[in-house]
Amino acid sequence: MLYLVYVGTTLSIILILSMILAYQFKDRLAGMNAMIISMYIGMNIGLTSGILLGTYHQGDLFTSTLLAMGIGATSGTVLGILFGPVSSIEGFMSGIMGGMMGAMLGEMLLPEKALILTNIFLTISISTLFFFKVLPRTRTTIKSLKEFFKPMLVFIFLLAYLLLGSRLGVVWLLEIQRDLDHHQHLQLIESPGH
Repeated sequence: MLYLVYVGTTLSIILILSMILAYQFKDRLAGMNAMIISMYIGMNIGLTSGILLGTYHQGDLFTSTLLAMGIGATSGTVLGILFGPVSSIEGFMSGIMGGMMGAMLGEMLLPEKALILTNIFLTISISTLFFFKVLPRTRTTIKSLKEFFKPMLVFIFLLAYLLLGSRLGVVWLLEIQRDLDHHQHLQLIESPGH
């Protein structure tokens, strides 16, 4: 359960930081760049939450799909509104598509494989925050060592954060397996042949 809170909190922080950055960089981002960011956020938050919810609600694809589509669509729309109506529509539709695909994927995969994909998409979602610095830039060279070391420190911090999440995910997998074993044991006891 702690892993669900970890992923949900991380996705919420990503969305809030993206909204703050969108407000700050709104004037520096051209129309297409703003649309790319809202689509990327909506799609990745939808995919990540969909994989997680599809695994958590395994056997109930309807619930996990609706929840993931709602999370992705809301994320894409909220961020897109800050850029304009077209970006909002693009973020909305991308969030729906990401949530739907993520829930189907989470439903089909074994929990340990879903954990790996959730961590991969969580990493990709976090990388969205770098788009706000990269997309408005016209200069591509590094002028000082500070410009080199700052991303390295951010990378090390993100790596440590994601490794912590991976450890929480292993505990989550053990909880899922324990619940599954308990459910199967109860079915054996309640079966008419015994």
